[in-house]
Amino acid sequence: MQENKVVDSVDFHELCQIFQRDPKEFERTRKRLIEEEIAKRPPEFQERLRKFQWVLDMKRRKCRNPLEACFMFHEMMMEQVYGENGLMRNMERLVDAAKGGKVEHESLCPKKETRVLEFSPLGNSRRMNCG
Repeated sequence: MQENKVVDSVDFHELCQIFQRDPKEFERTRKRLIEEEIAKRPPEFQERLRKFQWVLDMKRRKCRNPLEACFMFHEMMMEQVYGENGLMRNMERLVDAAKGGKVEHESLCPKKETRVLEFSPLGNSRRMNCG
């Protein structure tokens, strides 16, 4: 199994200094390091990783500051792990299936309920369930 050595080869303090000295140089360095890591992966994964990195870069670009980007990435990660179709839910399904439990189509594709709220001019609202 190939070990990920990027942490050993990147000096955090050096990157901080580059950012403070020249943010454009930092961005070039960041892109180079990411591309080096992607290039270490098997060819069949590289295109998917580049596309995912593009999505991350576009989402990061929409953030007003680095802290907002940090929160946004944290939310993305939590959704991937704990969300409705996240890693934990899928692991539970696999364990249930391995134990001989019945895996039904309905459990794999849970029905979503949409709630529409009507607002009257007086501020009274009433729920309508659709779905």
